[in-house]
This record gives sequence, structure tokens and C-alpha cells, in this order.
Amino acid sequence: MPKDLMKHLWCAVVLIVVSARILPAQEPLITPETPVDTVRLDQWLHSGDPRLVAWAASFARRTHETKIVAEMPALLEHWIIPQAYGGDEFKVVQRLAVAAVLDTLIQENSQVPIPAITAVAQVFPAQAAILIARLPLSESRGTLDDWTSDATGSWSGPTLARVASMMLAKDPGRSRSFWNHEQMGFVASVIAASEMELRITVSSGSSVRGLVGTGTCGDSIARELAPGWPQIYIYDLVENDLQARGSVVVDLDGDRLASRRFEENRPWGSCDGVEWLDPSTRHRLIAHWLGIQEKDMSWQPVEGFAIVWTDKAAYEQRLGEITEVQREKLHATVEALRHRGLLTEGEAATVAPRLIVSVQCEIEPCPLI
Repeated sequence: MPKDLMKHLWCAVVLIVVSARILPAQEPLITPETPVDTVRLDQWLHSGDPRLVAWAASFARRTHETKIVAEMPALLEHWIIPQAYGGDEFKVVQRLAVAAVLDTLIQENSQVPIPAITAVAQVFPAQAAILIARLPLSESRGTLDDWTSDATGSWSGPTLARVASMMLAKDPGRSRSFWNHEQMGFVASVIAASEMELRITVSSGSSVRGLVGTGTCGDSIARELAPGWPQIYIYDLVENDLQARGSVVVDLDGDRLASRRFEENRPWGSCDGVEWLDPSTRHRLIAHWLGIQEKDMSWQPVEGFAIVWTDKAAYEQRLGEITEVQREKLHATVEALRHRGLLTEGEAATVAPRLIVSVQCEIEPCPLI
């Protein structure tokens, strides 16, 4: 056989062998119409390939494959989930796969064990809140206690702290939390972190300037669906949003946190995001424990008073009177909670809402300087 012909045949054989090695590694084309069965979905779910995991979750949700859904919590427990934002493509697709699994668990109304919920909470706080709301407090209390102690730090911490505080407020008895690195009862920790701000305006008697506040909100930019992937759905939480049609995560005296589900590549904006734990939201918890409407509380998180300047002695006397009256109101609140059995004797003697006094002088030049 001529050498040139042998050379061409050898090249063709090499090309066939190389092609045979490449083809199995190529990603299979999957569409929502691809025929699947439980065996194939199980293979995809445990393949370690984020795209295949997402497809397994998508098909399991649409076909209600209970066997596949039941295996998902254990998968989440051992999944190393990258941080919420940024990262390379590998980290992005890892998060997409987890989002798909969580969507299936939520849509299939699954009860997910605590270890799987805590595994995803930092990156997917809304989904974690939805799932933990399905569990009895006897199972979730320890995790909720932990969440209330994480009101700062990562972006998810304050959201989960607020969710947990509202859930625990209905039965705070055995819950424990931390304040200034000291463990105490949950009610005591809320009282210790609460505050009332006295805003004193000193004027010459003419009208004083008001405060003006502004706020903004908006939508994120939509983008195309990732090629070769199923539609991924994600969640967020909104507070007292009349347009929210998702499940109610927690409702405390009409203060309602609900979920929203939307396409991952077409996120919605909102002006009704969840408020974090702050003087205002802690004030609502205290009103709940006192069994009254928040507006009927004897004190509010911010109280404004005006003092008309005559001389320094009169100003100091009036400031002292205002401060003492408000301090007595805070003390009465603590005593009322103690009488209701929500604070121990020791807690009532050591914790109280903080009283902050800020003074704004409207006179120029200001006589206080």
C-alpha cells in the first residue's frame, strides 16, 4: 500500500478515536420536552454537574417525582455553596443549581430538616425562611435563637434575625439570645437592644424646620436565560406588600412577611423589603408582648419635644423634666413585662431600653454653645 494512503488512513483512525473520546464528554442537549424517568433524574441529581442537577430539580418539580424530591435535602447538606454574589462561572452555576433544588422543595411543599436549611441560609435567606416556617417551633427554636443573635454581619443575617424574632415572639418563653456577648432570655435581649430617642428642638418661639425623608427603589436589569439551562426561580421576602402572592412566612399582629417567586434572570424590584431589627421593629415586638397596639404604647421609638429658650436654667429644668418622664415610661414597660412573666426578676433589674437625647438648636447664634 502506498505510504501516502497509509498516512491518510492512520490520520483518519486517529481522528475517529479522538472524536470518540470527545463526544461522551459533550453536554447532552436537554429541553423541557426531553423524555426522562426516575433513574435518569436520579443520575442527574447526583452527577455533580450543576446543570444536570438543575434539570433534575426542574423535571422533578414538574412531574412531582417524590423519590427525587426526597433525596434533595441530603444533597443540600453536603453542597459547598459559594458566597451570595460574585465569583467565577463555576461559583455562579453552583448557586443556580442550589436555587433550582430549593425551588422544587418549596413548590412541592416539602418539610426540609434543619441541617439542610442552615446549610443554605446564608446565601438563600428567603428560601431558608420559607422552609423553616413549615416546621414546628419545637424543631426550629434552636436555629431561630441562633438567627436572632446574628442581626449584623453578612447581608442575610439581619433579614433572618428579623424573621426569627417575629416567629419567636409568639412563644418566647424558652428562647435564648445574645446581647453584648451575654446570653439572656430572648425578651430580655430585645429590651436591652431597644432604644428611645428624644429629639429636643430649642427655638426662640418661631416655627422650627421639619425633617424631610426620601426613599428609592427599583427593578434589576433582565437578561437572557443561560444557554442549555432550565428556567431557574428564586425568592425574596417583602413586608406588608399587598401585591405579594407567595406564601406568608410569618404574620405578627398584621405585620406580614411574605415571599415572592420570580425568574432568576428577570428579577423584580420592590419598595417593600423586610425591615431589619431596629428600634422601630423591636418596639412592635414589645407592643405584642404587652398585648396592645403599637400606636397605643406610652412611648414611641422617636419622640419630639420643643423647648422655647428663655434662659439656661429654664432650659435645663425643662430638659430634665422631659427626660425623667420618658425614663419612667421605659421603666413601666419593663415592669409590665416582668408582671407578665416575660422577664425574670434579675433581667428586669438589669435591662431597659436605652434613652438617647439629641438636641437641635434653631437659634443663631445658639445660646447653648
